[in-house]
Parts: sequence; C-alpha cells; structure tokens
Amino acid sequence: MNDKKMTEKKKAVRFFCISMAILLIASIFIWGFQTEWGAVKIKRITITGDDGTQISSLAYIPRGVSAENKAPVVMVFHGRSNQGHSNDTWNMELARRGYVVYSPDLSGGGESDVNDRKPQAIAITRYVTTLNFVQTDNIVVVGYSAGCRSTNDVAEALPNNVSTIVAALGPNLVSPVKGHDFNFGVVKAVADQYNWEFIGDVEACAKAVTERFNLPEPVVVDKDYDINGKTFRYMVSDDTLHQTGNISNDTIIHIVDYIMDMVPAPNPIPAESTTWLPQQLFSGVACVTMMFALASFLNLLLQTEFFGSIKTERAARKAQTGVKAWILDVVFSIVIPALIFIHVSAYGMAWFASSKILTSTNLNGIMLWLVVVAIIGIVRTIIKTNKRKKAGETVSASDFCIAGPGEKVAASRIWKSLLLGVIAVCFFGLWMTAMEGFMGINYQVWNLATYLKPSPARIIKALPYMLIIFCVMFFGNINQRTQKSTGNERKDMVRAIIVNTVLTAGALFLLLVIQYGGNLMIGTGQAVFEQMYMPGIQGGSVGALDFAFGYCYMMGGTTAVVTYIYRKYGNIWAGVIPCAIFAGLFTLASFTLVR
Repeated sequence: MNDKKMTEKKKAVRFFCISMAILLIASIFIWGFQTEWGAVKIKRITITGDDGTQISSLAYIPRGVSAENKAPVVMVFHGRSNQGHSNDTWNMELARRGYVVYSPDLSGGGESDVNDRKPQAIAITRYVTTLNFVQTDNIVVVGYSAGCRSTNDVAEALPNNVSTIVAALGPNLVSPVKGHDFNFGVVKAVADQYNWEFIGDVEACAKAVTERFNLPEPVVVDKDYDINGKTFRYMVSDDTLHQTGNISNDTIIHIVDYIMDMVPAPNPIPAESTTWLPQQLFSGVACVTMMFALASFLNLLLQTEFFGSIKTERAARKAQTGVKAWILDVVFSIVIPALIFIHVSAYGMAWFASSKILTSTNLNGIMLWLVVVAIIGIVRTIIKTNKRKKAGETVSASDFCIAGPGEKVAASRIWKSLLLGVIAVCFFGLWMTAMEGFMGINYQVWNLATYLKPSPARIIKALPYMLIIFCVMFFGNINQRTQKSTGNERKDMVRAIIVNTVLTAGALFLLLVIQYGGNLMIGTGQAVFEQMYMPGIQGGSVGALDFAFGYCYMMGGTTAVVTYIYRKYGNIWAGVIPCAIFAGLFTLASFTLVR
C-alpha cells in the first residue's frame, strides 16, 4: 500500500472513530438525563392482545419500586403518526418523580402489530393492572393529540382502575367519560391549529369545554372545579403549537403539576424543575452526528479493496456560475416545489387512500410531492441536455455523475453500492437496537429527526417507500450543481455540500418556517396554510406538511452525504443507494405505516 492510500485509510479510520465517539458520548448523556442517571430503568415489554396481536411498550421503572413499595402508574398514549418514544420528554419527567410509566406503541407505530388503537390501549393497561409493583386502582392515563381518544377508551373500559385523565392537545379537545367520574385535566395550546380548525379561537375552545363538562361558569384557566367529588382543571400553554407539545416546557409543567396534585409523586420534585431540555440538546447532537457517522462509515468501507473498486476519477464538469444560474436553481429547486407542495401532497393522500402497498396516508402525500419534484428535475435535465447537444457538445454518462470520464455505467458499481447500503443500515440498525436494549433510548429531536431500531414488519412496509426515495434521490443527484473551483479541495467540498443541501431541503424548510413561525406569530391557532379537505382521507390536511419535518432534515442530511461521497469517489452510486436505504428506513421510523 502506497503512502497516499495509507494516509487516506488513517484519515477514514479517524473520521469514523471520532464520529462514533461523539455518538456514544451523546448517548450516555441522553441516557443520563432520561433516567436521572440510572435512577430509572427503561425497558421494552411486549404482550399479546386479546386478538393475538403483539403490543409493544416502553416501561419506565424507578429504582426502589417493588411489591412492598408500590408506585402510582401513568399510561402515556401517543398521537397520530407517532410511537412510544414520541413522548419521551413527558415520560422521563414523570418517571424521575417516582411514577411507573408505560408508553406503548399503538397500531402501526413503532413495534406493535397493526390493529385498532382502542383494543391495544385497553389491553396494555389491563396488563399493567396485573403487576404487583404498581397501584392498580390509581392509574393515570395521559393522551397526546389522537391519544386523547385512547384515554377515554381506557377509562371507560377500566373505570375501577383509572383515577385520573390528562388530555393534551387533542384535535377536538375532549369530552367527559359517559357514566363515570374521573379527575380530568385538559391542556390546550393557544396556537393549536387543530383546535382552531375544528372548534375555533381561544374563546370558542373555552366555551366548548364549559359546555362539555357542564361547568357552573365560563371555565377559568388553572382553576380547580369539583365535579361529583373529582377535580377538573383547564390549563393553557402559551409556548406551543399542536405539534410542538412534546418540547413545550409550559405543557410539560402543566401535565406534571396536575398529576402530582391528583396522585402524589413518590419523589416530589417541583414541576418546574425539568431536565428534558438538555436531553433534547444531546439528542440533537446525536441526530446530526448520525449523518457524519453514515458518511464516515461509507468512507471507511470504501477504503477496502472490494468496495474501493467503485471509485473512479471524477469527471470535469462545466461550472454553473452567474446570477441566471442561481436564479434558475432557486426557482426550480425551492420556489416551485414549495408552491406545489400543499396541493400535490393533498392529492397524493387522497389518490392512494386505499392502496395496499403505500399504506401510510401521511407519507403518501409527501411521496407524491417528491415524485413530482423529481419529474421537474428530470424535465429540466432533458432540456439542458438537448441544448448542449444542439450546441455540438458531447454528452456522456460522466455528465450525470454515474460514471468516470469516457466510461460506461458499470453494473458492478451498482450492486456493490447496494451491498454497501445494506451493510450500512445493518450497522446503524444494530447500533440503535443496542441503544434501546442497553440504555432504553433512541435519538429524537421533537419530530424533526427520529432514529429508532428497525423492526421486520416496518422494514417490509417501508420497502415501497424506500424505492420511491431512491428514485427521487437518484434523479435529484445525477446533475449536481458544479461551481467554479477555488483551488482548495476541502473548501470546494464544504461549499458543494452546503449548496446541494440547501437546494434539496430549502423548499420544505421555507414552508415549515412560514407555516409554524407564522402560526406562532398569529397566536390564535389560525394557520398560514389552511386545511385542505380531499375525498378519501379522514379529516383535512395541509398536504402532509404537519408530518414533513423529518424529511426536511433527512433529505438535506443525506444529500450532504451523497455530495461528500461523490466528490471523493467520482460517482453517485456509492452515495445515493446507501443514503436512499438509510433515509427510507430511518425517516419512516417515526411514521405510522397504516391509515
């Protein structure tokens, strides 16, 4: 091995080791904050429901809990297109105060089988009533968004076990359980766009609560009302939209404070004393580092003789410079995709509402938009190619980043890149499995980025989406923007990564900033982009924009990895194929793959 190859290999090993070291350190801190540095054990349990389906749940067990020292238990039910880890910020704050917490995956989310949410929520709660280390007659049920329905389902089915209900950010708010009385806490976000859509402004929501719970006066925020010997409290969070309730300090404090008032905490830490923020910060470090880890892992494998054969000389390509080139890129990569997102994705949700292959309504909208964006890119590439041919220029495979100068597309590069991708997702899948198995954690920043251990059922349902993502990534990267070289390869690399990342993620980022920044500024729940109602889908949607956060992150991040690998190894196969598999598997991790 010559000195240059040895130096490259050493750099690759160092890059990989540094990435994984940062990932491990971040993981330890996430575990520390999430478990009060070992005072809470997090484990996953799986039970069989009455109909034979498997129901998986996270369990937070504080130290010292036993049959002789029973603890109160809190059931936390996640919202639509979420999973058990989605409420980690709530789970950890309750568990560190001594509550046993169960946070189940409900139908199609996480690791539970596909079924109706109602029997699953009831079955996992009924299982908890058989445990000898919890107070089975003093169960608290907490619901987030669609999970608010699950709280009422469980309370109605198990009225002798449930003592308290907390409903946070329910799209249609909540209603009392018919025929039974419970302590009932309602948490509303001032800027909740679903409340606005289905009920109205803050005053309309307060009026609805007053009527539904038959209160003696217009409901007063944070006032306790006695209803047949039970305590009702209406709480309002000022710092959150519907989707941001998991990272709303105000919401977390309201939930914890109310539960502690109704069911005294074994470890009465003040509700205002929270540690979820550093947990989220280190989760953010981990999520960003995962992209560096992916790039470094691919780079390390490409140092081997077997995968190194993928490498080819990077073809010299004409630089795209000038104001006109920038304007065209911004228009076709950001402006047009942003303008069509809501309508295209809404149609996608409706058109594929009954598909047996594309089984997630929320994902279907995003996927159709991605396909349309790819088609726009293909048409633009065809037009540019025809102009070059008419000008007498020779066009070859190297102009599309899929071969070296004067080379044809090599099948060996394609199947080796596929193998490279399989190895990469297996490695990171095992890493995430170890993180949950030994620490009980995943990597998750709100719903901007989510990494979960993959389960076989989810991989199978994700395959058609992976194929779509591959096609979109392939056609999006075959004509990567080329800029004039500065003469400094590292500087050119960084600049190329930044430009391609911005052009790829810019449309969604722009929409999300306008929608959610605008919603917060309006502050009533009224959305910048209103709901679109389409035949074939339940309720309305702003074209799946509510669920597009992860794609903004993952599309931008994997484009950065593709650009890095392409500039080092001369073609996009080694970047696009592994990144498409990676993006497909881990982006879909946080989605419910059922309707």
